[in-house]
Amino acid sequence: MRINRTLGLALTAAVLAVAMTGCSNSASSTASSAASSEAASSVAASSEAAESEAAAASVVSTEDLDVNGTTYSADCYGEFTLSNGDTMKLWKVKDAYADLSALPMKGVAEEFPIEAEAEQIYVADVTSTGETPRQYLRTDKAGRNGTVSVKTFELGDAE
Repeated sequence: MRINRTLGLALTAAVLAVAMTGCSNSASSTASSAASSEAASSVAASSEAAESEAAAASVVSTEDLDVNGTTYSADCYGEFTLSNGDTMKLWKVKDAYADLSALPMKGVAEEFPIEAEAEQIYVADVTSTGETPRQYLRTDKAGRNGTVSVKTFELGDAE
């Protein structure tokens, strides 16, 4: 039991250290280099599910993002590698849902690397084949089964 706890803490430190490199205004690391070294050695033994779960809770910095002409505070979750090999840098934009929820939807996000919260706005820079387009994502109220779907939307004038 104690070994599992130690590996879990080491995994969390490793994910935090890796994710911190993904934000433009990175916060200073809270993991010591000793913990990072120990964590890196234990990551290979960990499951991908545990890694995703730890990453979901790790805000690595808070930054200001301009979305549709307004500057919002945003929590950066770092950079994730998606199942198709693309990378996604992800932010949750604070207090933007009321302003942006009426904008037209484009579709459903194919993959989302963290557990999404209802009624939130997320911004993602997805790098694929050398290009990095910015995507705007919205989560509305949870469905009957309690899950939240992540939808893409277009910027413009909210009606």
